[in-house]
Amino acid sequence: MRAARSVPTNIWSNKVLCEDERCVAVHWDVGFKHDCTNYPNHCNYLSGYLGRESSLGVLLTDKFSLPTTNDRLNFALGCGYDQEGGLDKRPVDGVLGIGKGRRDFVSQLKLQGMIDENVLGHCLGIHGGGFLFFWRDRDRIPSAGVTWFPMVKEYRNYYSPGRSTLNLEVQQKYPISVTPMDAVFDSGSTYSYVPKDAYARLLWAVDITLQGSSLWEVTDSALPKCWGRNEPIQSIDDVKNEFKPLEWSFAHGNNQATVEISPEKYIVVTRGNVCLGILNGSANGIHDFNIIGDIMMQNHVVIYDNEGAQIGWVRALCDELPGPQPLIGSRL
Repeated sequence: MRAARSVPTNIWSNKVLCEDERCVAVHWDVGFKHDCTNYPNHCNYLSGYLGRESSLGVLLTDKFSLPTTNDRLNFALGCGYDQEGGLDKRPVDGVLGIGKGRRDFVSQLKLQGMIDENVLGHCLGIHGGGFLFFWRDRDRIPSAGVTWFPMVKEYRNYYSPGRSTLNLEVQQKYPISVTPMDAVFDSGSTYSYVPKDAYARLLWAVDITLQGSSLWEVTDSALPKCWGRNEPIQSIDDVKNEFKPLEWSFAHGNNQATVEISPEKYIVVTRGNVCLGILNGSANGIHDFNIIGDIMMQNHVVIYDNEGAQIGWVRALCDELPGPQPLIGSRL
């Protein structure tokens, strides 16, 4: 963990002091040591993500106008001055905290009476864009076709449905996960991750299924495992039929659920090649989890129901806001 350092000289006037209860809550949320010895007049924080994205900054307050009210609500927010974009090193302008913390954005909405229940969701478009939404009550959640996973309560910061296994093609034709391992839904991570043994079996299984296809393995600086063909690959649609769907099964107590992950949700088109969007978690410091990242969530509405302690998953097109208008909707 990087050490807290002095804040830039162009300091803001709406600082949250270190001993403020909001600072205490944020430090607890992100696992940052609450120590006001060196910097009592502001609240340093460091928020790290499983995909190695991070934001170092200070906590401020500011007023925001929301679509459903004329009032300007006062929110505490992190103003990051040192961002890191994870494995792909892409620039990061900011991070919206929608985790299970005591002072994340949705918790603050509830504290100020803007929503009755801590329920939120997102839909990420496979060709870019999407939306983030917060609902006033669970009646606005789609009633048909949603697969629900109980949320493991042991994880205070992560959205986890518990133990999971991964296979290539349905009916476990090519088993990838021999030992079930906890899974985490991480919208802060671009890619998905599995431990090294599962990753090795995944590479073997994909290679087997690609035998006789128009693709062959190539080296690409974008990602570790990539394929090319005679003509440059322009889009996912050009090659998705060459790959087989994945099957991800979750089990928590007596509750079990299985979802199919179509190829376009685990492969990535780079500069004329197609690459595997699932990485070796062990090689990247992620040893104990299966991480479900943004690429795998594409064209699905993912619902985090913190009141009912469950996670919802339903296939959808992400070009339109779903069903009844949400309390707050934001295009991505």
